[in-house]
Amino acid sequence: MAQTKVCPVILAGGSGTRFWPVSRSDKPKQFLSITGSGDSLIQATVKRLEPLAARQDMLVISNVKHQALVEEHIPGVHILAEPQARNTAASIGLGAIWLQKNRPNSVMAVFPADHHIQNGDLFRERISQAADIAASSDSLVTIGIAPTSPNTGYGYIRRGKSTSKGAFSVTRFFEKPNLARARQYLEDGDYYWNSGIFLWRPEVVLAGIKEHLPQLWSGLEKIKAALGTKHEAAVIAEVFGQIEGISIDFGLLEHAKNCMVVEAGGLGWNDVGSWDAWAEHFKTDNEGNLLSGESLALDSKNCVVYSNNRLIAILGCSDLVVIDSKDALLVCPRNRVQDVKEVVTHLVSTGRSKLV
Repeated sequence: MAQTKVCPVILAGGSGTRFWPVSRSDKPKQFLSITGSGDSLIQATVKRLEPLAARQDMLVISNVKHQALVEEHIPGVHILAEPQARNTAASIGLGAIWLQKNRPNSVMAVFPADHHIQNGDLFRERISQAADIAASSDSLVTIGIAPTSPNTGYGYIRRGKSTSKGAFSVTRFFEKPNLARARQYLEDGDYYWNSGIFLWRPEVVLAGIKEHLPQLWSGLEKIKAALGTKHEAAVIAEVFGQIEGISIDFGLLEHAKNCMVVEAGGLGWNDVGSWDAWAEHFKTDNEGNLLSGESLALDSKNCVVYSNNRLIAILGCSDLVVIDSKDALLVCPRNRVQDVKEVVTHLVSTGRSKLV
C-alpha cells in the first residue's frame, strides 16, 4: 500500500430516483441492501475503504435529513450535513476545506456511497496508485473504467498520452452520449467510463474551483472560517442557499488542463445506477430473466422482476422491468430504466410527494 495518507470523502447525498419505487426520499438507494451481501451500499463502501483509512479519517457528505441514517449505518465517521442538495462540486468543495483544516497534508479521495466493486484488493491497489500520483503532483486524478458496452448512462473520459506513473493524461471529459456516439467511443478504444472516483490534494481542487467556479469558492471561504464553531451550520445554510448547483465534472473537470486517469482494470465495478445495472449482480435463469422474491416468468426472456412479499407473474414478456414495493409498482421496458426518475419528477409535480 502507498505511504500517502488517504482521507476518503464519501458522497452520500444522492436521492436514488432511478431506483424508485424501492428507493425513497426518506431512505434512498445508498442506505438499502440490494446487492445480496446483507450490507447497505454505504456500509459496503466504508468496509471496502477501511484497509486504506480508519473511520476517524473518513468524511461523509450527506443531506441533513439523512444524517441519522449515516450515523446508524456507519458509526465513527465524520459527517458534514448539507441543508439542501447543490450537486457534487459543492459537496467536494465542502469536503476539501474540511480536510484542509482537520487533515492537512492528506490526499482527498472522493467516492460515491452507492457503488459495488467485486475485487476489493485490486480496487485498493488502484486507489493507492492514484493517491501517490495526486500526492506528488498538482493533478486531478480519476479512475477510468474500460467500457464493456455502448452505455449511454455514463459520462466518458478520453485518455491522452501515457505517463511514467502508470496513468494517462486526460484529453477531455464527455457528458452522457447518445447510442451512436457511445458505440463510437467503445470502438475507438481510448475512452473510459467516468467512475465518479477522484483523488487530489485539497488545495489543488480548491484552486480549480477558484478559477472555474468563483462563486462557489467565495462561499467555501466563508464556510471554512466557520468550521468547528457554533456558527458552522448557519453559515453552511446561508452559502448553500445562494450557490449554483453544478457537478464537479461539468463545473471543473471539463475545463481543467491538469487531469489524469488511472485505468481501473478488472474491478468488477458497477455503479448500481439503475434496475438494469442492479440485475447484473445476480444469476439469471436460462432465458436471461432475473427473478427476485415471489416471482414467476413463463415464456419470457431478459426480464427483471423484483417482488416485495406478493407473487408477481409475467407471461409472454421480453426485456421488461417489473419492480414492486408496498405502495407502488413500476413497469417499464428494460431500455427505459435510465428514465425512471421522470416518474418521480411527475409525482412531485402533481402533488404526490408521499410516494417518492
